[in-house]
Amino acid sequence: MSNNDTILTMNNIVKTFGPVKALSGVDLNVERGEIHAICGENGAGKSTLMNVLSGVYPYGSYSGTITFEGKECKYRTINDSEADGIVIIHQELALSPFLSIAENIFIGNEQAKGGVINWDETRAKAAQLLKRVGLPENPDTKIMDIGVGKQQLVEIAKALSKMLSC
Repeated sequence: MSNNDTILTMNNIVKTFGPVKALSGVDLNVERGEIHAICGENGAGKSTLMNVLSGVYPYGSYSGTITFEGKECKYRTINDSEADGIVIIHQELALSPFLSIAENIFIGNEQAKGGVINWDETRAKAAQLLKRVGLPENPDTKIMDIGVGKQQLVEIAKALSKMLSC
């Protein structure tokens, strides 16, 4: 693939916590259409690298460069990276078991006007996102009533909701 197909580049990422070097010169290139898995032992730096990418560890707290879609990224918060379409889905699910799928997808990003949640719009957009991730569930289904695999798809739908207008 040519450089025009590169969507993400992380060059020479170094992150330290006091005297501990958590990341030492990490390079990562992601081409359009590729799927990557980052594997390693506990403490190898996988989460640290994703926290650097997502702005959990803000620009300036690490060294190296991140380029996404041809633009150098200097994220200071998670909101900054999400605005560019970078959303990290962690292995540990962050869903409320007592809320519905739709409520979990849009928690903190409610479909509301004038402080009033539009539940019809919330359910409709959730249904579109569920269809997109291949999860044929009713948006009103409680998280505790679906399995972990389906919950992971809800997390992906939740990430998509932050990037797409359904």
